[in-house]
Amino acid sequence: MPIRSAVMPGPGLPVEVRELPDPALEPGSVLLETVASEVCGTDVHLHHGRLDGVPYPIVPGHVSVGRVVESRGVEADALGEPLAVGDVVTFLDVHETCNACYQCLVARQPNRCPHRRVYGITYPAAEGGLGGWGERIHLKPGVRILKIPPGLTAEDVIGGGCGLFTGFAA
Repeated sequence: MPIRSAVMPGPGLPVEVRELPDPALEPGSVLLETVASEVCGTDVHLHHGRLDGVPYPIVPGHVSVGRVVESRGVEADALGEPLAVGDVVTFLDVHETCNACYQCLVARQPNRCPHRRVYGITYPAAEGGLGGWGERIHLKPGVRILKIPPGLTAEDVIGGGCGLFTGFAA
């Protein structure tokens, strides 16, 4: 079933709603139904073409919250909490880092690794489901997932994805 997504076709162009392919889930991956996805300063930079190497068109949304719809062998989140269909989660958007460069090993800032992949930024829209501005989000194997604790809502945690880390780095 196609994924309705808000697509940024290129710098300075209006966002368009498109139907994109729903990628097949491989072992170790999770499919989320999007609950919330923020619009932050990074998205403004994307819209103005201020980030290098962006494979437009893209589905923005690198900070998101979703409900687990399907899991292919992922039984726990990054903290070891059991993970089940229906759980509301967030995830670390930066993944597939090299763990060998200066940024990964010395600076301890894998979010600056030159080999990293980032949801909503480094994936073309044609790959489908790899940004939060779509109905569903495909979490690839190895992406760190965090279950939202009982009593907290998506609105309670969504701003921490960018804002919290930006504050620590300031």
